[in-house]
Amino acid sequence: MKNIVLILLTINFLSCQPNKTTKVDQNAFGIDSVKAHISKMNESYGERFMTGDTAFYAIRYCKNAEVYSPGMPAVKGLGAIISFFYQGGANKEAKIELPLGNIYGTEELVVEEGTYNFPDGKGGSVDKGKFIALWKQENGTWKLFREIWNTDNAPQPESK
Repeated sequence: MKNIVLILLTINFLSCQPNKTTKVDQNAFGIDSVKAHISKMNESYGERFMTGDTAFYAIRYCKNAEVYSPGMPAVKGLGAIISFFYQGGANKEAKIELPLGNIYGTEELVVEEGTYNFPDGKGGSVDKGKFIALWKQENGTWKLFREIWNTDNAPQPESK
């Protein structure tokens, strides 16, 4: 009995020891750096409404990005996304708040789950809701690949 206990304790002790042959990959994926990048992008995301500068969109969206807005077909490609958000300057006054939400993923694809708010300047909201954004690397930079959102506001009755 004493030998069995000693054997079990030895096995348990050895199984808790670190594997000395394991090497740390210095180039391993780090979600914290991606979170920091997404946070920085979200801080200036509202600028998308105020500029027609294609460079602004090119550093944030993949060339083959798609946007899934409620009540309309998918907006596909960088040019269509620029046109959709900019709307010929009609959205220049839009403000958006994007608090950092849940971010997770792999070196292939990162998921961002969050909420948004378009404040009305009077303490309320023009619109608020939730979103999911998929980020992937394009030319070594994390960019929006897909985004979808929906409002928390109640549907408006149809006018007749």
